[in-house]
Amino acid sequence: MLQSAIAAHAKAGSALKAGGFEAQFGEGFAGGDWWGWIRSVFDHVGADKRCPIKRPADTNIGSIADKARVAVLADWGTNLYGAPVSASSIDRVGGYEMLLHLGDIYYSGTDEETEERFINAWPKRAAKISRALNGNHEMYSGGNAYFNKVLPLFDQTSSYFALQNQHWLLVGLDTAYVDHELDDQQTAWLRTVVSNAGPRKLVLFSHHQPFSRLDRQGPKLQAALSDLFRRRRITAWYWGHEHECVIYDRDLRTGLLGRCIGNGGIPAPRKSVVMNAHSVQVVNDVTWKHLPADENAPACLILDGPNPFVAGEEQKFGPHGFLTLEFDGPGLTERIHLPDGREIFAGQVI
Repeated sequence: MLQSAIAAHAKAGSALKAGGFEAQFGEGFAGGDWWGWIRSVFDHVGADKRCPIKRPADTNIGSIADKARVAVLADWGTNLYGAPVSASSIDRVGGYEMLLHLGDIYYSGTDEETEERFINAWPKRAAKISRALNGNHEMYSGGNAYFNKVLPLFDQTSSYFALQNQHWLLVGLDTAYVDHELDDQQTAWLRTVVSNAGPRKLVLFSHHQPFSRLDRQGPKLQAALSDLFRRRRITAWYWGHEHECVIYDRDLRTGLLGRCIGNGGIPAPRKSVVMNAHSVQVVNDVTWKHLPADENAPACLILDGPNPFVAGEEQKFGPHGFLTLEFDGPGLTERIHLPDGREIFAGQVI
């Protein structure tokens, strides 16, 4: 919330070469009352009530075409750096069945930020339907703009949902209303939806990760979905939260393919563990690096390289990008793109 307040006051400041503005803190900071100004922000947080969660009315499942293209953005809500470039690329191609955001509008999903950094920048004509998942940053301001602005704009009635065709079941989860976990009601809904889907292959989308090679794990998500893990019921899982692009090997314990695509719009400093990792392939000015498995996560490829959209500091920050999925009957092809649309990875999920 403090970051949101600073950003809101920064527009009176000087434009920065890399994008955004240099904050001029106004009366509170200029007058020397740093602690009082900061405390007022956190008083606002305490007084702000969380918006009630919006749940599916029942377990009816929406439909998606058997042959469908889906575009996916995550941690995209900055409207800076690679984020608007990705939006333009998605809009230029168009014809998607669904355009999905996996959550996080920065800094804390306030009304103003949601309008300027998400709604006004969203490529509205690119897909038949748009969907947005809840992120922890949306909930920092109580989730009010997400529930009361984004969902109505997308004709989305709930923060978690399911779509299916003849071969596939796609489920978007809300892992942010209760931070990095699922409440009992959502877990029960998911079990029913999966049970009713029969033999369809299951693809999950969420903001938070079930596991990670670079960050903290998702033990509460693993516990909530333990029966699906045990039955090797999940074919693929796509998430954000970590501002990286990571392609995991198939998890031997659960059988799922995990992908982190959280490199949508935040300038994330390049990690030394990634920069020093073994290079596997250089493609379109970026490099796929290999990290071995550890006790938490399978081996993976992780994207490394400069970010040309952070002007003047290109080498400091990792590349931005987005994901597209192509459903064709029982087949699924995944592609990872740089913001300008250039493809840097393609693979068959099944």
